[in-house]
Amino acid sequence: MNITLISVNTTSKENRARLYFKGDWLAPMGFLPDALVQALPEPGGMVIRLCDENIPKYSALVQETAAKGGKLIFGTCEQGTSLVTSGDYIYNGGLALGDSCVALYDYGLIRVRKLPPQTKIILAKRKQPKSRMICGNWLLDIGFIPEALIAVSAEPGKITLSLQNNRIDSYAALVKHARIHKMRLIQVMSKTDLICIAIPDISLKKAGLAIDEPYYAQYDHGLITLSRPDFQALGF
Repeated sequence: MNITLISVNTTSKENRARLYFKGDWLAPMGFLPDALVQALPEPGGMVIRLCDENIPKYSALVQETAAKGGKLIFGTCEQGTSLVTSGDYIYNGGLALGDSCVALYDYGLIRVRKLPPQTKIILAKRKQPKSRMICGNWLLDIGFIPEALIAVSAEPGKITLSLQNNRIDSYAALVKHARIHKMRLIQVMSKTDLICIAIPDISLKKAGLAIDEPYYAQYDHGLITLSRPDFQALGF
């Protein structure tokens, strides 16, 4: 499954809603410079479709796209590594400025869906052979500051990261609590001004999460729950 993350932002001059895709994956998916692309709003997001040579008359495609509240755009830019569409029609799919979205893509097709509040799709990176890393300064906003202590608990289908009170006088009791409840203790790290949490592979295996798959994160202050994304529930 091909996944990319995107947010709804604005154009620099006209201040219109904008979706900006970037990556070397665009060209292999057929989104080449000068290709004709149709962008249409759907409930909770957008569908962006490559229009090949088998389309009906261009004028008919223009009418069809307008009737569905969408827009035609022409190909990619920056040597075929970016695709941009902008306009108020983006709002017709229920999107708003600042929304975080996930996009699934295949040849000739990109489907975008808005993520619920306080959720993220995390494409975790390998830190070392025995852990995976999730990063982002959004972690600061929910209390995960550098060197803060986290208790990691895993059960089938889910990993929970809970922020702990790391005062020295309570550390021994915390270690005992973690041992009894089969939790692991880790610390929040700061790498070149980026906040990171390394998730042990042993916790991923206990939860039944594949090492290289994306994680669905639900979060609140001091608490993050990781699970496998349910793309059908997200509207795909």
